[in-house]
Amino acid sequence: MMHQPVIGDLGRAFRTSAGLAAHLRAFQRQQEEERLRRDRRQDAQGDEAELIDFAMVMVSASEMETFRVELDSYDTATVAALQENERELAAVRERLDGLLLKAHVLPDGRRVFKTEDGTRVFDEFGSELDLTVIDPDLIENSRPRWEAYKPDFERVRELTLERDEILDYQQKLDEARERIDAGEISREEFDEMRDELKTAMPDAVRAQVPELASEVTMDADLAAPSSSGPAADTGLAIDDDMIPSSFTPASVPGLTR
Repeated sequence: MMHQPVIGDLGRAFRTSAGLAAHLRAFQRQQEEERLRRDRRQDAQGDEAELIDFAMVMVSASEMETFRVELDSYDTATVAALQENERELAAVRERLDGLLLKAHVLPDGRRVFKTEDGTRVFDEFGSELDLTVIDPDLIENSRPRWEAYKPDFERVRELTLERDEILDYQQKLDEARERIDAGEISREEFDEMRDELKTAMPDAVRAQVPELASEVTMDADLAAPSSSGPAADTGLAIDDDMIPSSFTPASVPGLTR
């Protein structure tokens, strides 16, 4: 009777020891898993930090100076493009003014032009007029026709839009110069800015940059009609002030002066 409690105590002690061992093994597994998760997080944070460090690499002084030279070149080309635009716009408007002086005048002051076939009438703003407004037969045949007015009328709109694009680009150049003058700039910002200035450059400006003008010439060659066939002889005459200074007649197929 005296041995029974001893056996019971030993059993309880054994069970308690086994439970503690199992608990310890589970705790060790949990700790190991936590360590692995922590290591993975640190590795991921390290990779992210490397990417951030790369993006924040400062641009060297020599690269900045090279970019300033590029900006000066783009500025010069932009001013030249604006001058080119202004010269052509003045010439086109002068021709339009000559046609408007000879055009038929409505009672409300609008100048109007009838078409070559004598069936339709357009006002000086490009709107077609109803027969209730003006009968084409009332316009003398000696007056300028719509076909003579329309090309220059549309060219004024094209040149006006081109001028707006050039001015917008000039603003981008000013902002880029202010950005690099402000001080440090990251590699990522620097590369993005340079790429954007080249991509956003209007054709009128690009034509004034010697190293980029060939791209505009190639585009013009692709868009030009073939030298054979009915479409080749367009009879198009180009005034000297309409030709970008960086172009030569030989660079544009079919150009007559």
